[in-house]
Amino acid sequence: MDDFSHILLACDYDRTMTGFDGCIPPANLAAADWFMARGGAFTIATGRSKPMFQVPVRTLRVNAPVILANGAALWRPEAEEVTLYHALDGAALEAVRELQARFPALRLELQGLRTHCCFGHDGLRDAYLARYGIPAVYGPWGAWDDTFLAASFYAPFRAVGHARAAETDPAEEAPFAAIAALAETEFSGLLDGVRSMPRMIELLPKGCGKGAAARRLAWELGRAVLLCAGDAPNDLPMLEEADEAFIPDTADPAILGRGFTEAAGCDQGTVASIVALLAAREKK
Repeated sequence: MDDFSHILLACDYDRTMTGFDGCIPPANLAAADWFMARGGAFTIATGRSKPMFQVPVRTLRVNAPVILANGAALWRPEAEEVTLYHALDGAALEAVRELQARFPALRLELQGLRTHCCFGHDGLRDAYLARYGIPAVYGPWGAWDDTFLAASFYAPFRAVGHARAAETDPAEEAPFAAIAALAETEFSGLLDGVRSMPRMIELLPKGCGKGAAARRLAWELGRAVLLCAGDAPNDLPMLEEADEAFIPDTADPAILGRGFTEAAGCDQGTVASIVALLAAREKK
């Protein structure tokens, strides 16, 4: 009999749980249900903020707290309970403000527990936020009342959605590489930079990461085995922390060739193929 009561499976959301179109393949939902019915703990580990995940979580079935903002917080959606690991403090926010001054052509969003505070108008990005019921709140620096888990810089959107790596000119990545370098040098004690998609960078409080959050969650749940799945560079901390890591064969080229177990592409049902593999192993 299949028994997954010793396992936590933490899965990235965009382009791992979902397809490229942002929709979840039905096979993934069925596989997650099957896994949980046999004792497995299943959750999502996303780079999205709490406001950005309020709508998607309604289509999901999880039985463990969701990891938000690349590891900054755990969230129990059914209880509306958030446990913060990290938030951007005053010094970190000042560092973000300095970066904004150096890269004025980029859109900045301070992503909080309740909303996104935006600097640099981008109608297409605003429309993307509106998909998830998030009003784009503009205002002077400091005119907010929220707790911020991440600060994200974006190039102007070309459509109401994120670009794929293959659609991005390498020259467009230059400002984001520069911000990442500054996070590692000038602001190394305050910020960690992570890249989840092209033409953007997320800045997190120092010491934040999906890997530490996933391992801590496995410990809290009493799960001896941590399995993780993801498709992008921001997933590397949890892929490297996992007892076994899975990536879709459609993953960002930056995480290919690292010895992770390859699963079906995101449009074909990455999670379904992972669960099928686990079930096949159980039968041996």
